[in-house]
Amino acid sequence: MLKDSIGVMQKVIDEKTTANQTLSQENTTLKSKHALLLASKDSLDEAQKTLLDKYKGLSIENDQLKDSLFVYRNENNELRNQVDSLNASLVNLTNEMNAKLEYMARQEQIWKRSKYFYIAYGMTSLDRGNGQPKLNSNFAVSIGRGKTYYLHKKPLLGMIKFGLDWTFFDIAVAQYGVERGLSAEDDSDIYKGEISMQFGPSITVNPIDFLKVNLYFRYDPTYSMMFNTDGNEFKGNYGSYFNTGLAASYKVISLGYEYRWGSTSYKIDDENQTWKTSGNYFYISFRF
Repeated sequence: MLKDSIGVMQKVIDEKTTANQTLSQENTTLKSKHALLLASKDSLDEAQKTLLDKYKGLSIENDQLKDSLFVYRNENNELRNQVDSLNASLVNLTNEMNAKLEYMARQEQIWKRSKYFYIAYGMTSLDRGNGQPKLNSNFAVSIGRGKTYYLHKKPLLGMIKFGLDWTFFDIAVAQYGVERGLSAEDDSDIYKGEISMQFGPSITVNPIDFLKVNLYFRYDPTYSMMFNTDGNEFKGNYGSYFNTGLAASYKVISLGYEYRWGSTSYKIDDENQTWKTSGNYFYISFRF
């Protein structure tokens, strides 16, 4: 009995020892797992701390970015306003430039026709002096060609230009009838002609559209000739003549009035006689 009890106790002791060993091993395992968990916890805490630091840094950067974005938006709005202002200014400048170019082109069209060619018909009188009767022309015609040289490019007040007229040549012919008796066969004709070059100042006004009004005064150094059918007498000499006039032109066509006067001395019958000529001319002119 005792032996059996001792065997039972021994078995119990062995089972307890085995259980203790198993518990010890499990305890050791738990301690290892606990240590691992503590290490993991420390690692996680460190990682969390690192993440918190990064979060704080990102928060600061985010705040800075928000401030920068706010500043950028303000600057962008200012730049957009400046761009809109510049675009408006550019549109205004473009419109002004186009208007100026259009004005300059129109002025060029208005003032470019400085050359002229005219045909004139006149009514003149001839005073031969020495108590001889004054003669009135049966007809008087004139043709000429010249150019106006404007003294400034831009018209004053947008409509006035001063210039110098140079008529390269002017040829005028007039015919006078001389009554010498009761019979028509006793009458004779005097043909008087002048070849001249004219030079003088002018003023041109452009009141509206392509309409121009031109006022001028010219000095005409002239070679004057006369032919008298009575005796087929021909004389010629230098003479000083003048003319002044007024013309209105629209683009190519011009209509004008001119008054001419001057004198020439001829040696007739061994005597110097001064013949004075004056008269009115109406003419049509072509400007190009």
